[in-house]
Amino acid sequence: MSGIAVNKSSKPHVEVLPSSCTVGQLLSDVRDEPGLFVLESSCNTGGYGRYSIIGARPIDDLSRRLESSDADDNRPFGQLDAAVGRLPRVESTQCPFVGGWVGFIPYECGEAAVGIALTDAPAMRFALYDAAAIYDHNLAQWTLVAVDFPQSQTSAEKRLGEWRDRLDRVASCQSAPDTCCTLPANAAIASNMSREEYFAKVARAIEYIRSGDIYQVNLTQRFTVACDVDPLDLYLQLQRVNPADYSAYLGYSDRAIVCASPELFVQMDAEGSLVTRPIKGTRPRIGDDEAMRDELRNSEKDRAELAMIVDLLRNDMGRVCQHGSIVVTHAAQIETHPTVHHLVATIVGKANPNVNGVDVLRAMFPGGSITGCPKIRAMEIIRELEPSPREAYCGAIGFLSADGSMNMNIAIRTMIHRTGQVNLYAGGAITADSDPADEYNESLSKARGMFRALGIDDAKLTLEPTNNAGNL
Repeated sequence: MSGIAVNKSSKPHVEVLPSSCTVGQLLSDVRDEPGLFVLESSCNTGGYGRYSIIGARPIDDLSRRLESSDADDNRPFGQLDAAVGRLPRVESTQCPFVGGWVGFIPYECGEAAVGIALTDAPAMRFALYDAAAIYDHNLAQWTLVAVDFPQSQTSAEKRLGEWRDRLDRVASCQSAPDTCCTLPANAAIASNMSREEYFAKVARAIEYIRSGDIYQVNLTQRFTVACDVDPLDLYLQLQRVNPADYSAYLGYSDRAIVCASPELFVQMDAEGSLVTRPIKGTRPRIGDDEAMRDELRNSEKDRAELAMIVDLLRNDMGRVCQHGSIVVTHAAQIETHPTVHHLVATIVGKANPNVNGVDVLRAMFPGGSITGCPKIRAMEIIRELEPSPREAYCGAIGFLSADGSMNMNIAIRTMIHRTGQVNLYAGGAITADSDPADEYNESLSKARGMFRALGIDDAKLTLEPTNNAGNL
């Protein structure tokens, strides 16, 4: 196991600042700052979050592409482990983030770790932040935090002052908008597989299940929307139409990650307590809402899917947790989101001494809810069936804080914005009794909030077959 940094702990600089500035107003003001990030748990459907964390101007960068040799010694996480280990340890506070590494791990890192061959694999990207503005939605107040790292170029007091001045200026400016959205209307949608191809891949997955290779596998499709839209505007619009427990925005020079994930991958506090909350089972919010909830609650198929993933995650957690500490506190809860209902479990555990966040990620990544089980064989089948890399989708987005805490989502309901186009992804678990049309419908239900954020009407999302492969 990797040890945490042994440097003597230092205290972060913290300032509570009542302000009328909204999260949307602050984001509109900092939209052009390099390295802008937003991590939000303000939807709080499951009771595990209440904050919006905003940062910009990172002081260090960690970005590298994956190579096939990275399977040796779990090397995809080695550079991140070293970077986290070099940080001076900061005392824990009431703040959810005291400064540290923020970024994402692409799904393909999980493939590299288990030896699946990679071609043109995406990069793991993290940046180091020494200050942040945090809004507590429960208390309706801002907290500013800054910490001195060896890479810091200015004093913590100066960085706090810069954020304080910005909040004061934005709050006093009546013209500062909550959002500034100019989005395309009914843009054309392309998929990386036709409806018929999707059905055939579901059938192939079922063959693997019936032959005993796997119990379930997650099959996803990628949609591409050609449009010219500002990525931060897209994020703000997504937050309005589809708020989620673990939303995120990561701005880079060549792309932006826009995420409205409802799923926690793993949370670790500074004392080593772990929580993971897998999702399995979905019903759209159409027609009789309560009937849909009851159908999901009583579905043997969905409950069985979730039970299998719970067992998988308990096994993954067992690699880094103290014996006897892993407990399933909720086996199957119904949670309601803007476009769907989900079936969710909660698993907790206590990490072994000297286990850090990267050790936990190495043991658990990628999340079992977006692979299937057994995990490695399911990942091999995903590689065979899916024609496009997942990249940030089905990876994890979040932070590794300098106080030893960590919070990473499962990057579902995720869009990747590049100049002139947006890629978005959706999928679901295939089991022996899956119906291809139902699975296809479920993927569209999951994508509905993202399409709405792009100005695409629900009526355009249909199961009607098309004449040319790749189009809805």
